[in-house]
Amino acid sequence: MSKIYTLAQLVKKYGSEAQKRSFKKNGNLSGKEFQLLTKSAETEWESVLVLAGRGSKRVIECSGKRPTKLKRVDNRVNNGKGQLVGEFELKSLVVNYLIQHNSNVKPMSATKWIRELDIVDISLTGALYRDRSIHLDMLHEHFGKINRDYNKDKSDIDMLEEFLHVFLKHVKSNIVSVFKKLSKNQVIDYKTETWGCTTKNTHRKLSRLEISSIEEIRRTLLSFFGLEAKDLFKSNMKEVKAFNKRFGEELDQELNLRYYYVAHYCKIKNQNSGMFEHLERLQEQGQLGFTYSLTDEEAFNTTQVYKDLQNKHSLLLAKKREKNTTNSSDTNRIKHLKVMKQYAPIWKWFLFYFKCNSCLRPKTLYHEKMLTTPNVINIKDTVLEIPEVIQNFTH
Repeated sequence: MSKIYTLAQLVKKYGSEAQKRSFKKNGNLSGKEFQLLTKSAETEWESVLVLAGRGSKRVIECSGKRPTKLKRVDNRVNNGKGQLVGEFELKSLVVNYLIQHNSNVKPMSATKWIRELDIVDISLTGALYRDRSIHLDMLHEHFGKINRDYNKDKSDIDMLEEFLHVFLKHVKSNIVSVFKKLSKNQVIDYKTETWGCTTKNTHRKLSRLEISSIEEIRRTLLSFFGLEAKDLFKSNMKEVKAFNKRFGEELDQELNLRYYYVAHYCKIKNQNSGMFEHLERLQEQGQLGFTYSLTDEEAFNTTQVYKDLQNKHSLLLAKKREKNTTNSSDTNRIKHLKVMKQYAPIWKWFLFYFKCNSCLRPKTLYHEKMLTTPNVINIKDTVLEIPEVIQNFTH
Protein backbone atom coordinates (compact mmCIF):
# COMPACT_ATOMS: atom_id res chain seq x y z
CA MET A 1 0.00 0.00 0.00
CA SER A 2 1.24 3.50 -0.76
CA LYS A 3 -0.12 7.05 -0.77
CA ILE A 4 1.02 10.26 -2.45
CA TYR A 5 1.09 13.54 -0.50
CA THR A 6 1.94 17.09 -1.40
CA LEU A 7 4.08 18.81 1.21
CA ALA A 8 1.04 20.72 2.43
CA GLN A 9 -0.94 17.49 2.85
CA LEU A 10 1.93 15.77 4.68
CA VAL A 11 2.26 18.71 7.09
CA LYS A 12 -1.49 18.66 7.73
CA LYS A 13 -1.46 14.89 8.35
CA TYR A 14 1.76 14.39 10.36
CA GLY A 15 3.12 17.83 11.22
CA SER A 16 3.55 19.16 14.75
CA GLU A 17 1.91 22.45 15.70
CA ALA A 18 5.27 24.19 15.29
CA GLN A 19 5.74 22.70 11.81
CA LYS A 20 2.22 23.72 10.80
CA ARG A 21 2.86 27.30 11.96
CA SER A 22 6.17 27.39 10.10
CA PHE A 23 4.60 26.07 6.91
CA LYS A 24 1.71 28.53 7.14
CA LYS A 25 4.14 31.42 7.61
CA ASN A 26 6.81 30.47 5.04
CA GLY A 27 4.95 28.18 2.64
CA ASN A 28 7.77 25.67 3.10
CA LEU A 29 9.80 23.81 5.74
CA SER A 30 13.49 23.97 6.55
CA GLY A 31 15.61 20.87 5.96
CA LYS A 32 15.55 20.00 9.67
CA GLU A 33 11.78 20.54 9.92
CA PHE A 34 11.18 18.31 6.90
CA GLN A 35 13.41 15.60 8.35
CA LEU A 36 11.39 15.62 11.59
CA LEU A 37 8.17 15.54 9.56
CA THR A 38 9.26 12.42 7.66
CA LYS A 39 10.16 10.73 10.95
CA SER A 40 6.62 11.34 12.14
CA ALA A 41 5.24 9.85 8.91
CA GLU A 42 7.53 6.84 9.33
CA THR A 43 5.65 5.87 12.49
CA GLU A 44 2.81 4.82 10.15
CA TRP A 45 4.76 3.99 6.96
CA GLU A 46 7.83 1.85 6.27
CA SER A 47 9.12 4.17 3.55
CA VAL A 48 8.82 7.94 2.96
CA LEU A 49 10.38 9.17 -0.29
CA VAL A 50 10.36 12.45 -2.23
CA LEU A 51 9.22 11.48 -5.74
CA ALA A 52 9.59 14.84 -7.46
CA GLY A 53 9.80 18.57 -6.93
CA ARG A 54 11.77 20.73 -4.56
CA GLY A 55 10.88 22.93 -1.60
CA SER A 56 7.16 23.57 -1.33
CA LYS A 57 6.56 21.70 -4.63
CA ARG A 58 7.75 18.37 -3.24
CA VAL A 59 5.64 15.29 -3.96
CA ILE A 60 6.12 12.60 -1.31
CA GLU A 61 5.24 8.91 -1.51
CA CYS A 62 4.54 6.98 1.69
CA SER A 63 4.54 3.21 1.19
CA GLY A 64 4.31 0.05 3.29
CA LYS A 65 1.51 0.89 5.72
CA ARG A 66 2.43 -0.44 9.16
CA PRO A 67 -0.13 -2.75 10.83
CA THR A 68 0.14 -0.65 13.99
CA LYS A 69 1.52 2.83 14.51
CA LEU A 70 5.00 2.90 16.01
CA LYS A 71 5.65 4.86 19.17
CA ARG A 72 7.86 7.83 18.43
CA VAL A 73 11.14 7.23 20.26
CA ASP A 74 13.58 9.98 21.20
CA ASN A 75 16.87 8.68 19.83
CA ARG A 76 18.91 11.84 20.36
CA VAL A 77 21.02 10.10 23.00
CA ASN A 78 22.14 7.63 20.31
CA ASN A 79 22.84 10.40 17.82
CA GLY A 80 20.88 8.53 15.16
CA LYS A 81 22.78 5.26 15.48
CA GLY A 82 21.05 1.91 15.17
CA GLN A 83 17.89 3.21 13.49
CA LEU A 84 18.54 1.80 10.04
CA VAL A 85 18.97 -1.86 9.16
CA GLY A 86 22.53 -2.45 7.96
CA GLU A 87 23.42 1.24 8.29
CA PHE A 88 27.13 0.61 9.00
CA GLU A 89 27.45 -1.73 6.00
CA LEU A 90 25.47 0.45 3.60
CA LYS A 91 27.40 3.60 4.52
CA SER A 92 30.65 1.70 4.02
CA LEU A 93 29.56 0.46 0.59
CA VAL A 94 28.42 3.90 -0.60
CA VAL A 95 31.59 5.69 0.48
CA ASN A 96 33.80 2.90 -0.87
CA TYR A 97 31.98 3.07 -4.22
CA LEU A 98 32.58 6.82 -4.44
CA ILE A 99 36.25 6.39 -3.54
CA GLN A 100 36.71 3.66 -6.13
CA HIS A 101 35.22 5.94 -8.79
CA ASN A 102 37.08 9.06 -7.60
CA SER A 103 33.67 10.62 -6.90
CA ASN A 104 33.17 10.85 -10.67
CA VAL A 105 29.68 9.38 -10.47
CA LYS A 106 26.77 10.69 -12.51
CA PRO A 107 23.38 11.17 -10.84
CA MET A 108 21.57 7.81 -10.71
CA SER A 109 18.13 6.60 -9.74
CA ALA A 110 17.87 4.78 -6.40
CA THR A 111 17.24 1.57 -8.36
CA LYS A 112 20.47 2.00 -10.28
CA TRP A 113 22.37 2.79 -7.08
CA ILE A 114 21.32 -0.44 -5.37
CA ARG A 115 22.23 -2.39 -8.50
CA GLU A 116 25.63 -0.70 -8.74
CA LEU A 117 26.31 -1.65 -5.12
CA ASP A 118 25.19 -5.26 -5.81
CA ILE A 119 22.83 -5.26 -2.85
CA VAL A 120 20.02 -6.56 -5.07
CA ASP A 121 20.24 -9.06 -7.89
CA ILE A 122 19.53 -8.15 -11.50
CA SER A 123 16.74 -10.74 -11.52
CA LEU A 124 14.84 -8.60 -9.00
CA THR A 125 15.12 -5.27 -10.84
CA GLY A 126 14.62 -7.06 -14.15
CA ALA A 127 11.26 -8.35 -12.95
CA LEU A 128 10.05 -4.76 -12.76
CA TYR A 129 10.37 -4.18 -16.48
CA ARG A 130 9.91 -7.57 -18.11
CA ASP A 131 7.19 -10.18 -18.39
CA ARG A 132 6.50 -11.53 -14.91
CA SER A 133 4.71 -14.71 -15.95
CA ILE A 134 7.92 -16.77 -15.76
CA HIS A 135 8.34 -15.80 -12.09
CA LEU A 136 4.73 -16.71 -11.39
CA ASP A 137 5.24 -20.09 -13.07
CA MET A 138 8.26 -20.71 -10.84
CA LEU A 139 6.25 -19.85 -7.73
CA HIS A 140 3.48 -22.25 -8.72
CA GLU A 141 5.88 -25.05 -9.61
CA HIS A 142 8.20 -24.94 -6.62
CA PHE A 143 6.14 -23.49 -3.77
CA GLY A 144 3.31 -25.89 -4.54
CA LYS A 145 5.65 -28.84 -4.01
CA ILE A 146 6.58 -27.81 -0.51
CA ASN A 147 3.22 -26.61 0.77
CA ARG A 148 0.38 -29.13 0.60
CA ASP A 149 -2.32 -26.58 1.41
CA TYR A 150 -1.30 -24.21 -1.36
CA ASN A 151 -3.59 -23.89 -4.36
CA LYS A 152 -2.00 -21.97 -7.20
CA ASP A 153 -3.97 -19.18 -8.79
CA LYS A 154 -3.20 -16.68 -11.55
CA SER A 155 -4.08 -13.89 -9.09
CA ASP A 156 -0.84 -14.76 -7.26
CA ILE A 157 0.56 -12.04 -9.53
CA ASP A 158 -0.78 -9.70 -6.79
CA MET A 159 1.64 -11.26 -4.31
CA LEU A 160 4.55 -11.00 -6.74
CA GLU A 161 3.84 -7.35 -7.41
CA GLU A 162 3.49 -6.58 -3.71
CA PHE A 163 6.87 -8.19 -3.05
CA LEU A 164 8.59 -6.24 -5.82
CA HIS A 165 7.01 -2.98 -4.75
CA VAL A 166 7.46 -3.25 -0.97
CA PHE A 167 10.92 -4.85 -0.89
CA LEU A 168 12.47 -2.50 -3.44
CA LYS A 169 10.86 0.57 -1.89
CA HIS A 170 12.29 -0.39 1.48
CA VAL A 171 15.82 -0.95 0.15
CA LYS A 172 15.72 2.25 -1.88
CA SER A 173 14.45 4.15 1.14
CA ASN A 174 17.42 2.82 3.12
CA ILE A 175 20.00 4.03 0.64
CA VAL A 176 18.37 7.45 0.40
CA SER A 177 18.46 7.67 4.21
CA VAL A 178 22.17 6.80 4.12
CA PHE A 179 22.82 9.56 1.56
CA LYS A 180 21.12 12.05 3.87
CA LYS A 181 23.02 10.88 6.95
CA LEU A 182 26.39 10.99 5.19
CA SER A 183 25.56 14.48 3.96
CA LYS A 184 24.52 15.60 7.45
CA ASN A 185 27.81 14.27 8.84
CA GLN A 186 29.74 16.28 6.24
CA VAL A 187 31.09 13.17 4.52
CA ILE A 188 29.48 13.74 1.11
CA ASP A 189 27.78 16.44 -0.91
CA TYR A 190 24.30 15.17 -1.82
CA LYS A 191 21.39 16.46 -3.86
CA THR A 192 18.48 15.11 -5.87
CA GLU A 193 17.46 16.03 -9.39
CA THR A 194 14.65 14.95 -11.69
CA TRP A 195 16.02 13.30 -14.82
CA GLY A 196 14.40 11.86 -17.90
CA CYS A 197 15.25 9.33 -20.58
CA THR A 198 14.52 10.88 -23.96
CA THR A 199 13.00 9.17 -26.97
CA LYS A 200 16.56 9.05 -28.36
CA ASN A 201 17.62 7.05 -25.26
CA THR A 202 19.73 9.82 -23.77
CA HIS A 203 19.47 10.88 -20.12
CA ARG A 204 19.30 14.50 -18.99
CA LYS A 205 18.16 16.70 -16.15
CA LEU A 206 14.63 18.05 -16.56
CA SER A 207 13.62 21.67 -16.22
CA ARG A 208 11.09 22.89 -13.66
CA LEU A 209 8.58 23.48 -16.44
CA GLU A 210 8.98 19.90 -17.67
CA ILE A 211 8.54 18.55 -14.11
CA SER A 212 5.37 20.59 -13.65
CA SER A 213 4.04 19.31 -16.98
CA ILE A 214 4.69 15.68 -15.95
CA GLU A 215 2.92 16.17 -12.62
CA GLU A 216 -0.10 17.67 -14.38
CA ILE A 217 -0.26 14.84 -16.94
CA ARG A 218 -0.03 12.29 -14.12
CA ARG A 219 -2.77 13.91 -12.03
CA THR A 220 -5.08 14.22 -15.03
CA LEU A 221 -4.67 10.59 -16.07
CA LEU A 222 -5.06 9.24 -12.53
CA SER A 223 -8.37 11.04 -12.33
CA PHE A 224 -9.41 9.94 -15.83
CA PHE A 225 -8.82 6.24 -15.10
CA GLY A 226 -10.18 6.41 -11.55
CA LEU A 227 -6.90 5.41 -9.95
CA GLU A 228 -4.87 6.41 -6.92
CA ALA A 229 -1.09 6.59 -6.99
CA LYS A 230 -0.89 3.50 -4.75
CA ASP A 231 -2.58 1.45 -7.50
CA LEU A 232 0.16 2.00 -10.06
CA PHE A 233 2.42 -0.81 -8.86
CA LYS A 234 -0.40 -3.28 -9.65
CA SER A 235 0.70 -3.63 -13.25
CA ASN A 236 -1.77 -6.44 -13.96
CA MET A 237 -4.84 -4.21 -13.45
CA LYS A 238 -6.43 -3.28 -16.77
CA GLU A 239 -6.83 0.33 -15.60
CA VAL A 240 -3.14 0.52 -14.71
CA LYS A 241 -2.18 -0.94 -18.08
CA ALA A 242 -4.33 1.68 -19.78
CA PHE A 243 -2.83 4.42 -17.60
CA ASN A 244 0.75 3.35 -18.35
CA LYS A 245 0.07 3.20 -22.08
CA ARG A 246 -1.54 6.63 -22.15
CA PHE A 247 1.04 8.15 -19.80
CA GLY A 248 3.87 6.89 -22.00
CA GLU A 249 2.17 8.34 -25.07
CA GLU A 250 1.73 11.71 -23.36
CA LEU A 251 5.37 11.83 -22.24
CA ASP A 252 6.45 11.01 -25.78
CA GLN A 253 4.16 13.47 -27.54
CA GLU A 254 4.39 16.37 -25.11
CA LEU A 255 7.97 16.12 -23.82
CA ASN A 256 9.82 13.62 -26.05
CA LEU A 257 10.49 11.45 -23.01
CA ARG A 258 10.32 7.67 -22.50
CA TYR A 259 10.26 7.94 -18.71
CA TYR A 260 11.51 10.09 -15.83
CA TYR A 261 13.01 9.44 -12.39
CA VAL A 262 14.56 11.02 -9.30
CA ALA A 263 18.35 10.96 -9.65
CA HIS A 264 20.65 11.04 -6.61
CA TYR A 265 23.99 12.84 -6.90
CA CYS A 266 26.75 12.14 -4.37
CA LYS A 267 30.33 13.30 -4.16
CA ILE A 268 32.88 12.94 -1.36
CA LYS A 269 33.26 16.32 0.32
CA ASN A 270 36.67 17.98 0.02
CA GLN A 271 38.15 14.85 -1.51
CA ASN A 272 41.30 16.64 -2.68
CA SER A 273 41.86 18.71 0.45
CA GLY A 274 42.31 16.45 3.42
CA MET A 275 39.10 14.43 3.29
CA PHE A 276 40.87 11.15 4.00
CA GLU A 277 42.71 12.68 6.94
CA HIS A 278 39.36 13.86 8.28
CA LEU A 279 37.89 10.37 7.92
CA GLU A 280 40.87 8.87 9.70
CA ARG A 281 40.47 11.24 12.63
CA LEU A 282 36.78 10.40 12.94
CA GLN A 283 37.61 6.70 12.77
CA GLU A 284 40.23 6.98 15.52
CA GLN A 285 37.70 8.80 17.71
CA GLY A 286 35.07 6.14 17.09
CA GLN A 287 32.71 8.66 15.46
CA LEU A 288 32.83 7.53 11.85
CA GLY A 289 30.02 4.97 11.90
CA PHE A 290 31.35 3.12 8.85
CA THR A 291 34.56 1.93 7.23
CA TYR A 292 36.07 2.86 3.87
CA SER A 293 38.77 2.00 1.33
CA LEU A 294 37.66 -1.64 1.33
CA THR A 295 39.48 -4.34 -0.60
CA ASP A 296 37.40 -6.22 -3.16
CA GLU A 297 37.02 -9.12 -0.72
CA GLU A 298 36.01 -6.82 2.14
CA ALA A 299 33.47 -5.04 -0.05
CA PHE A 300 32.01 -8.38 -1.13
CA ASN A 301 31.72 -9.62 2.46
CA THR A 302 30.18 -6.32 3.59
CA THR A 303 27.60 -6.62 0.82
CA GLN A 304 26.67 -10.13 1.94
CA VAL A 305 26.30 -9.03 5.57
CA TYR A 306 23.99 -6.20 4.50
CA LYS A 307 21.89 -8.53 2.34
CA ASP A 308 21.42 -10.94 5.24
CA LEU A 309 20.39 -8.15 7.63
CA GLN A 310 17.96 -6.75 5.09
CA ASN A 311 16.63 -10.23 4.29
CA LYS A 312 15.83 -11.01 7.94
CA HIS A 313 14.25 -7.61 8.53
CA SER A 314 12.08 -7.89 5.41
CA LEU A 315 10.82 -11.31 6.48
CA LEU A 316 10.07 -10.01 9.98
CA LEU A 317 7.95 -7.21 8.52
CA ALA A 318 6.19 -9.67 6.22
CA LYS A 319 5.25 -11.85 9.21
CA LYS A 320 3.77 -8.81 10.92
CA ARG A 321 1.80 -7.86 7.82
CA GLU A 322 0.50 -11.43 7.56
CA LYS A 323 -1.28 -10.96 10.90
CA ASN A 324 -3.17 -7.95 9.54
CA THR A 325 -5.97 -9.72 7.65
CA THR A 326 -8.27 -6.69 7.59
CA ASN A 327 -6.13 -4.32 5.51
CA SER A 328 -8.62 -2.69 3.15
CA SER A 329 -5.99 -2.16 0.44
CA ASP A 330 -5.20 -5.88 0.14
CA THR A 331 -6.54 -7.73 -2.87
CA ASN A 332 -8.76 -10.77 -2.31
CA ARG A 333 -5.87 -13.11 -3.14
CA ILE A 334 -3.50 -11.47 -0.64
CA LYS A 335 -6.18 -11.61 2.04
CA HIS A 336 -6.63 -15.31 1.28
CA LEU A 337 -2.89 -15.98 1.54
CA LYS A 338 -2.75 -14.17 4.87
CA VAL A 339 -5.66 -16.17 6.27
CA MET A 340 -4.01 -19.41 5.08
CA LYS A 341 -0.70 -18.32 6.71
CA GLN A 342 0.99 -18.53 3.31
CA TYR A 343 1.80 -14.83 2.87
CA ALA A 344 5.05 -14.87 4.89
CA PRO A 345 6.24 -18.26 3.52
CA ILE A 346 5.76 -17.04 -0.06
CA TRP A 347 7.57 -13.82 0.87
CA LYS A 348 10.43 -15.93 2.20
CA TRP A 349 10.49 -17.95 -0.99
CA PHE A 350 10.65 -14.78 -3.09
CA LEU A 351 13.58 -13.50 -0.98
CA PHE A 352 15.56 -16.60 -1.95
CA TYR A 353 14.28 -16.80 -5.49
CA PHE A 354 15.42 -13.24 -6.22
CA LYS A 355 18.74 -13.81 -4.38
CA CYS A 356 18.04 -11.26 -1.66
CA ASN A 357 20.01 -13.35 0.84
CA SER A 358 23.76 -13.67 1.30
CA CYS A 359 25.55 -16.26 -0.81
CA LEU A 360 27.95 -16.90 2.09
CA ARG A 361 26.89 -19.96 4.05
CA PRO A 362 28.85 -22.48 6.14
CA LYS A 363 29.32 -25.49 3.91
CA THR A 364 28.25 -27.91 6.60
CA LEU A 365 24.74 -26.43 6.66
CA TYR A 366 23.82 -27.08 3.06
CA HIS A 367 25.98 -30.20 2.75
CA GLU A 368 23.89 -31.77 5.53
CA LYS A 369 20.67 -30.75 3.78
CA MET A 370 21.87 -32.08 0.44
CA LEU A 371 22.58 -35.43 2.08
CA THR A 372 19.20 -35.65 3.80
CA THR A 373 16.80 -33.82 1.46
CA PRO A 374 18.40 -33.30 -1.98
CA ASN A 375 16.69 -30.83 -4.29
CA VAL A 376 14.02 -29.94 -1.72
CA ILE A 377 13.55 -26.65 0.12
CA ASN A 378 11.68 -26.68 3.43
CA ILE A 379 10.03 -23.29 3.48
CA LYS A 380 9.33 -23.57 7.22
CA ASP A 381 12.99 -23.80 8.16
CA THR A 382 14.59 -20.69 9.57
CA VAL A 383 17.51 -21.02 7.15
CA LEU A 384 17.17 -22.31 3.58
CA GLU A 385 20.49 -23.59 2.31
CA ILE A 386 20.53 -25.18 -1.14
CA PRO A 387 22.31 -22.81 -3.49
CA GLU A 388 22.17 -25.23 -6.44
CA VAL A 389 18.38 -25.32 -6.28
CA ILE A 390 18.06 -21.58 -5.81
CA GLN A 391 20.32 -21.07 -8.80
CA ASN A 392 18.02 -23.17 -10.92
CA PHE A 393 15.09 -21.01 -9.87
CA THR A 394 16.62 -17.91 -11.41
CA HIS A 395 18.01 -19.13 -14.71
